[in-house]
Amino acid sequence: MAEEGNIRNLKKMLPFVKPYVPRLFGGFIITVILTVIGMTPPLIMKYIVDDIVVGGNWSMLEVLLMISISIPILTAGMRVANTFTISYVSHRLIMDLRRTLYGRLLKLPMRFYDEMGTGKVMSRLMGDVATVRSMVTMRVLRIVTDFITFWVATFMCLALNWKMGLLLIVLLPLYMVNYFGWRGPIRESVRAWRTKMDRVSTGLQERLSGVALVKAYGREKKENRAFTEETHESLDQAMVTAVYRAGYNSGVWAVSGLRNTVIFCLGCYFVIIGEMTYGAVMAFLSFAQRMFQPVLNITQMAMQLQTMLVSVERILEVLEFPVDIADKDHAQALPPVKGHVKFEDIHFEYKAGEPVLKGVNLEVQPGQMVALVGHTGCGKTTLTSLLMRYFDVNRGAIKIDGYDIRDVKLRSLRTQIGQVLQDSVMFNISIRDNLRYGQPDASDAALIEAARIAEIHEFIMRTPDGYDTLLGDEGIKLSVGEKQRLAIARAVLTDPAILILDEATSSLDSLSEALIQKAMANVLEGRTSFAIAHRLSTIVNADIIVVMDQGEIVETGNHQELLEIPDGKYRQLYEQQFAGSVSEDIETAD
Repeated sequence: MAEEGNIRNLKKMLPFVKPYVPRLFGGFIITVILTVIGMTPPLIMKYIVDDIVVGGNWSMLEVLLMISISIPILTAGMRVANTFTISYVSHRLIMDLRRTLYGRLLKLPMRFYDEMGTGKVMSRLMGDVATVRSMVTMRVLRIVTDFITFWVATFMCLALNWKMGLLLIVLLPLYMVNYFGWRGPIRESVRAWRTKMDRVSTGLQERLSGVALVKAYGREKKENRAFTEETHESLDQAMVTAVYRAGYNSGVWAVSGLRNTVIFCLGCYFVIIGEMTYGAVMAFLSFAQRMFQPVLNITQMAMQLQTMLVSVERILEVLEFPVDIADKDHAQALPPVKGHVKFEDIHFEYKAGEPVLKGVNLEVQPGQMVALVGHTGCGKTTLTSLLMRYFDVNRGAIKIDGYDIRDVKLRSLRTQIGQVLQDSVMFNISIRDNLRYGQPDASDAALIEAARIAEIHEFIMRTPDGYDTLLGDEGIKLSVGEKQRLAIARAVLTDPAILILDEATSSLDSLSEALIQKAMANVLEGRTSFAIAHRLSTIVNADIIVVMDQGEIVETGNHQELLEIPDGKYRQLYEQQFAGSVSEDIETAD
């Protein structure tokens, strides 16, 4: 069953190779020619020994030397062409595989990233693709060469001395016995090693992305020990694989040594009794090497194939991961919306049996600002993620202007919803291109207006190249607050009908927050908005405040209404957060 699964997996890789079959066929023809020409040196050596050295026919020496010298010169051009063909197909294949994988990654649901993790995804995209590429291209023509070489060499050995030729054929199965004895352990050890390397990659990615936190808490030694332990575990597993490979190679050497000893002794015996010449024995030894080497190569490639099969399995984990968030066959484009949002009996769980939302009902009129508050893990962000359709509800429906969001095209839905997250991402491109990421054809006037609304225009104009200033590794570094204000400007530029602010001002200082709140009052006017906030100062003016607890809506109302509920959840949050002077400041602002 395992072998059938391997064959099925390999067949799934064939579409990537198919476009390059004509080039590979050209390489195949060149390989055949080179292989046949490469079989002539042992025959030339035989004539030199028997006819020239022993027979004294020195007139043939110049001809045979010219042929020997001409062979590498004449085949050099063909080898260059063959190398170019293999390199071209190899690099195109790796590009196609990575492009397909990356395209697939962009389509996969958020659930995939939660389950897989960034480190494992990178390992498959880079390391496993390279492994498959080397086997599919660099080894394919080698198999052709080995196949031709084996049969030509076998024929020549039988022609030179059929008795020793048959003996060689009897010895051949020893290579296969050695191969099948070590194949299973090597494959399992490679799979275990890859799993441990995934863990190393994931851990490394997490530590590097959180290096500031590591330094802040003085955890450098602890993290260094943890990384060392993980790498040692992968090293231990790599050494297990190395031991298995050493056992396999020892078997190969033992069989090869037996073959050489038997052939040499028998060759000398046949020379003594007159059945062979010295040149024939030398040629036979050379052809015997050519006969056994392809078998050895094939068993070694079969071992490498076990490594490739593991990589194929890991690549197919990505390619075959179900895309459960996709357009239906007859999905329609969502027309320009007014912003009437309705959550109807929403039930949702990330893992079966662990409900996150339990029967949520909420109706939001166009232009209303809805604030979602509650303790961490109560389902606030999950609710907005469902609105963006990063996940689909398990039960119930979400409707915008009466359209069930599962029945409309994803792009038409998401382009009408702006989103500003707590941890905003800025790419290593110019400020202008970052702002235009969601609206590539936005005018400069609209760009500047959005930046002014987000209170970031003055900062941009102080940078070296203004809106053309590069960010990231090759440009300037942004503070958290600057990055967040750029993210707000980017969302504003798309002119969304619905806006989601997930802790959008949590990283700003008090002055920046005040400026943003004033600017966002104009932005939110006429737009339906959902604001997730722990700092209640940012949402006291919301039209509706929704208090959530353990996946349910427990209270709704405006700021004053909720404060009047005795022992209400919102009132408790308010009193906890705005005790003393802070509460006085908020009451004054109200």
